[in-house]
Amino acid sequence: MADGLVVGLAVALLVVLIGLRTPIFVALGLSGVLGLLVLDGWRGVELLPLALNAQLQEYALVAAPLYILLGEALAVSGLGRDLFAAAHRWFTRVPGGLGASAVASSTVFGAMSGVSISSVAVIGRMAVPEMLSRGYRPAFASGSVAASGALAMLIPPSLMFILYSSITGESTAALFAGGIVPGLLLSAMMIAYVVGRASLRPAEAPRDTETFSWGQRLRALGSVAPALGLVVLVLGSIYTGFATPTEAAAVGALAALVMTAVLYRALGWTELRAVLASTAAVGASILAIVAAAYVFTQMLVVARIPDTVSDFVVGLDVPPWVVMVAIMLVLLVLGCLVDAASLLLVVTPILEPAVSDLGYDPLWFGVLLVVNLEMAVITPPVGLNLYTMKSVVPELDMAEIFRGVAPYLLIEAALLGLLIAVPELATFLPGLLI
Repeated sequence: MADGLVVGLAVALLVVLIGLRTPIFVALGLSGVLGLLVLDGWRGVELLPLALNAQLQEYALVAAPLYILLGEALAVSGLGRDLFAAAHRWFTRVPGGLGASAVASSTVFGAMSGVSISSVAVIGRMAVPEMLSRGYRPAFASGSVAASGALAMLIPPSLMFILYSSITGESTAALFAGGIVPGLLLSAMMIAYVVGRASLRPAEAPRDTETFSWGQRLRALGSVAPALGLVVLVLGSIYTGFATPTEAAAVGALAALVMTAVLYRALGWTELRAVLASTAAVGASILAIVAAAYVFTQMLVVARIPDTVSDFVVGLDVPPWVVMVAIMLVLLVLGCLVDAASLLLVVTPILEPAVSDLGYDPLWFGVLLVVNLEMAVITPPVGLNLYTMKSVVPELDMAEIFRGVAPYLLIEAALLGLLIAVPELATFLPGLLI
């Protein structure tokens, strides 16, 4: 049987299994193993345990559960409430102030957790009920939180960049630096949209009548100073060369536990058990997906799919930017069907060699890929942020949530266009810091 036909059947099986709601790691692993059996017989499968062991011992992956632990510890601390309250005091005078506050607090929380659903859960639990109680339309309120929660994927420390680094060998620190400017720019674009829409349609976001003195604003900043200090500790230790990203994750996780226990007094034995259990569950699920995706990509490598794709892309008689736009469109469609982590793990080994052969920087492509994955987590029917939003505010209608995030897809697309037109947005800071 031709290799291409085998891969096509394996992909078809993967799609069917996903459609049947089979766990993604089972779908990827089963499709990959069966494909390897047909392509290379038992020899290909027999080598998998050693290859998987080597893959899962990748040093960069150690950072993943540590950053998850950091985020889980902060989730029980009450920090989300303080972040939202502080942002509200600074944005109260602008139209859609509560929506802008939600985006700003999600940005800061994302800079500590690196996991988008944690950001949506923590900020959404406070921000959305507050907005609804003040007359905000459900779509406006939920959309601002579900979309801005995805910023955690782009602003370091980002779990997606850790996974991309483990596959490509790109420096995690450089990827983190590459996400800073696009992440802050995207946050500013979201805030501008919230303010602009509230100005044009005040019925969707009634103007806040509360006023705060400068003293109240400064005291609010003081209440979140430990959180800001944690961001400086983690990123500062990386870019001063004091610690690797993995070591910084360990320091940050320990600091988050101490801060939650001592400063916020919110980490008793019950909370600690919950934090550790949640960290273990999320970390194990991610590593299971990493392992299964590696099996599937091994099948693609045996069939020489990355080489074939690279040769095809390079041989196209079109400008390279056209190829990049086409890749982004394909990823957008795939993101509607597969969760972000699985999509990254499967497509990176295929697309990264082709993009490099076109002369593009793999670091820049990594940032582009993560922005595209941000769109995936807010795109139905698989978008995890949408269902997280529903779970923390059950009275919301899913149709309202879908309607609320739709404009943010256009904002994300605009950022993609900017990154393709001006690659320096992603590459300037890594060149300066690394």
